[in-house]
Amino acid sequence: MNHQYQVTVFRAEQLQKLRNVRILCPSIFQIITGSKRLFWKVSAAELTHSELLLCEASVSLRFENMPQKGRFLSRVFSFHFQPNKAMLEVSEKNSKTSDFPSVAVDRNLQDSLNALFTFDRQSMSETTQQFWLQGLYQQLAEKGVLHRLFTSSNVSFSQKLSHYFSHSPDEKHPLEDVAERFAMSRATLIRKLKLEGMQYREVLAEVRLSHRFKGKFSLSPSEYIKTVASRV
Repeated sequence: MNHQYQVTVFRAEQLQKLRNVRILCPSIFQIITGSKRLFWKVSAAELTHSELLLCEASVSLRFENMPQKGRFLSRVFSFHFQPNKAMLEVSEKNSKTSDFPSVAVDRNLQDSLNALFTFDRQSMSETTQQFWLQGLYQQLAEKGVLHRLFTSSNVSFSQKLSHYFSHSPDEKHPLEDVAERFAMSRATLIRKLKLEGMQYREVLAEVRLSHRFKGKFSLSPSEYIKTVASRV
């Protein structure tokens, strides 16, 4: 069964400075304790539990995780299910002037995310997961921010490829086998990625780095030991 969303939990006991953190699919960062300083364009802002950070696919972020009373805890919700066109239109209609990628958390939003976090997705059908996500998407659309997560109803091929790799990032994934999986030739797959400015090895490497939390995140192995990340 393909999960329609994933949740990753991050914990830290000391300040983390992260850069070039690439977001592979539309994601929401929910801060539980501590705060996150986001460097956005030419400014910086500190986000707390009262705000959600909204990230579209393929964006690269620079931020700092700052513990409070010795602890930082956050959840990242990554979405593999696309909202319908009508929801995106509602979101654009309700959009505010600010382009900063955050939204204030109210009780309803918090309850929706908490429910998604607690569900046992192994025993839930894809359709059931999609219905729950549609409720969250509608809330975000009414707040005018859903289209910041899903900038286009058309998913890029590199996004689809990233989603496919994310289920088994440590496998070899020979290019020929993956091309067959997507019902296309090796040359066609390479050409599709080239049109998006991507390469096959690059997409696979991004997924593997995201799962292992190393390399381009600018943290030494000893610093990584102090951070616990678990896939729920």
